[in-house]
Amino acid sequence: MLFKHFINDTRLLSPAGKVLVINGFTFNLGFYMLLPYLADHLQHDLGITGWFVGSIIGLRVLSQQGLFLVGGTLGDLFGYKKLILMGCAIRIIGFALLGIGQTVPVLLLGAFCSGFAGALFTPSSQAYLASEYPHQNQRQKVFALQNLTSEAGMLLGPLVGLSLLVVDFALVGLFSAGLFSILLAIQWRFLPELDSQKTTLRESQPPFWRQWLSMIRHKAFMVFVLCSSVYHLLFHQLYVAIPHEVRVVTQDVSIITWVFATSSITGVLMQMPVSRFVEQRLGTALGMGLGMSIMGSSYLWLNLHFDTLPALSFILCALFFSLGSMLVFPLLGAHVPTFCEAYTLGSHYGLYSCIGGLYAFTGNITIGWLLSSTNVSHTYIWIGLACCGVLSGGLLFWQVKQPLKA
Repeated sequence: MLFKHFINDTRLLSPAGKVLVINGFTFNLGFYMLLPYLADHLQHDLGITGWFVGSIIGLRVLSQQGLFLVGGTLGDLFGYKKLILMGCAIRIIGFALLGIGQTVPVLLLGAFCSGFAGALFTPSSQAYLASEYPHQNQRQKVFALQNLTSEAGMLLGPLVGLSLLVVDFALVGLFSAGLFSILLAIQWRFLPELDSQKTTLRESQPPFWRQWLSMIRHKAFMVFVLCSSVYHLLFHQLYVAIPHEVRVVTQDVSIITWVFATSSITGVLMQMPVSRFVEQRLGTALGMGLGMSIMGSSYLWLNLHFDTLPALSFILCALFFSLGSMLVFPLLGAHVPTFCEAYTLGSHYGLYSCIGGLYAFTGNITIGWLLSSTNVSHTYIWIGLACCGVLSGGLLFWQVKQPLKA
């Protein structure tokens, strides 16, 4: 039944929509094939000290999250297809360098290229997809499909990477770069130039700095971005808070794998049924509010400890977290175009992603410090994350129900 619905949903996609939805799978497959094993490779295979390992990983994050706005604006100016192709080409270089690099300068260059590539193609891919589907109901369904394929890539990526790692890490990097080479060729051949961007006169657009200032002054958009970015704060605790808590409760680190597998499998199997339920029963406002609230509240399960089955609280956290994410994530991405004209979509998605990255970066540092402190009970951390989710969910529900004026 699920497969039948998936086939019916994909039939609604335009040729460009199919390519962009496939992007979600391939991007995550190549990304998660390499990144989960990079730090261990740098430290144990190459003998690089912890400070340099942190610098390499940090540069990749900074060059992506910090430059999303630049990448999105370039997409508005020069065309989304060009920026998607350019991002793929640069990521090929970045992942190849990370795979075969042996010295810190080469690895730093590879980290920068792999991150900057994401800053180029992510906002342009989102903006292209949003432009292809101007009606919000269609847009929500397509963003849900892309989230489903992204979850599938996130699930399979580490498994493929682990099988290649048995041979050599260089093979992981080169294989991942090869995937992006295939994707580059597919998009070059099958992804058309966006019609609306063909006819737009670039000369009629305001300078980019005026466009940025206009976005920042847009009250409704900034309220939405500041509330919706809590999603990224909550999501990245899967990589910080969950592994730390697993090591506190039990030494069985395989539980971390179970958490990610549970989240990904749930997303693959249930994303489209959940999205149909939102469309038919909940609506956008309630879907956003409930989704963000459930995501934050999922961390409350970590207050429970089951001596005979220590993994249970983490699995329950992952299940509820995944349910909340399935409710809210496609709605957030599909809602951005309601705040802007079609020719500024890339910039708006860029700022949306950039502030989300800032939330994730700040949240990782703050939660990491609180978890390592002996004076702070972890119960308060989980309650704090739950409050963040409920508060942002309530504000999103209120804003969508009663839209603010610009």
